Amino acid sequence: MKYFRFVVFLVTALLFGQTPKYTPDGFRVAREGYPFVFPRDHGNHPDFKTEWWYVTGHLINKANGNRYGYQLTFFRQASPKNKWRGNSSWQSDQIYMAHAAITNESEKSFAHEEKLNRGGILANSKIGDLDVFNESWFLKRLTNGEFDLRMSVKNMELRLKLKPLTSLVTFGEKGVSKKGADPTASSHYLTYPRIQSEGRMRLSNGSSFEVEGLSWMDHEISSNQLASDQSGWDWAGIQLNDGNSIMFYRLRLADGTQDKNSIVYVLDREGRIIKSSKNFKLIVLTSWRSSKTNVLYPSKIKLDIDKTFYILEPTIKIQELVSQRSGGISYWEGSCNVKNQEGKLIGNAYLELTGYL
Repeated sequence: MKYFRFVVFLVTALLFGQTPKYTPDGFRVAREGYPFVFPRDHGNHPDFKTEWWYVTGHLINKANGNRYGYQLTFFRQASPKNKWRGNSSWQSDQIYMAHAAITNESEKSFAHEEKLNRGGILANSKIGDLDVFNESWFLKRLTNGEFDLRMSVKNMELRLKLKPLTSLVTFGEKGVSKKGADPTASSHYLTYPRIQSEGRMRLSNGSSFEVEGLSWMDHEISSNQLASDQSGWDWAGIQLNDGNSIMFYRLRLADGTQDKNSIVYVLDREGRIIKSSKNFKLIVLTSWRSSKTNVLYPSKIKLDIDKTFYILEPTIKIQELVSQRSGGISYWEGSCNVKNQEGKLIGNAYLELTGYL
């Protein structure tokens, strides 16, 4: 039966040139023409295998001007339902993983934590609207269209109210963001690139203070991302001081070259896409080797978009998330300054580097 389904899958995709509706293991595929409806599509999509809600931001202590970066990501991963047998109330075909990190740019320190739970009492996400949690961490959409966020890392705590400053962006062609040659390697990719952020932060020394700043929020819905010939990706969300924003993802093939499905988008201050291009380059200017994993990561990089250059420079080099519970996956993700060719500060960014192990 599995073999027959796989043959049908290949015939549909290759002979008829159509994207299949489902993966061979029965999950829905991101396809053109999906009718987005909100707030429904802010929430859980159980027909898809993988989903994540991702928030990063740059914050300032309102009292003394000290700077902080933060990241909070909720992952939902499903297994085929026919793998789960029995009547136990603890059984679930959903696994929830969450990563949180705080970068203290002023003190040059970085801390992160992770959580891993089966779907149910300790972790879950709502169908029909955004309300996702993993233990005490949560991200929830409020009735006024704003978001409520709470996270904690190593005896530090952050609570924020998030108010989008732009319209919601749907990346990709006709609602589909392609990630590879495989017809199922795609996602629905939703973003708020600029979000006003206000709240309170408590540090491990007990001090508590008000913070404000700018955040970025992604929501991706997929059943298959990387192809077999891809080793990882480099991604960044860039917020420029002039009000524009930039997002790119560079998919790396196993030989180190750039996959043709890599792309960069330039957005105006309203969140409208004013440019997209696959003809962009990332140039590594410096590298950094982790003392924990011995992995060599790009550090300071130059983004070349048709000979317009942006330099992404980490606020601190040590921003690697070393996983102990969630499959041993480690990656670099952290706050960066953005400069022009002349070295002038022109914005902030969060940069993610995966697959370098």
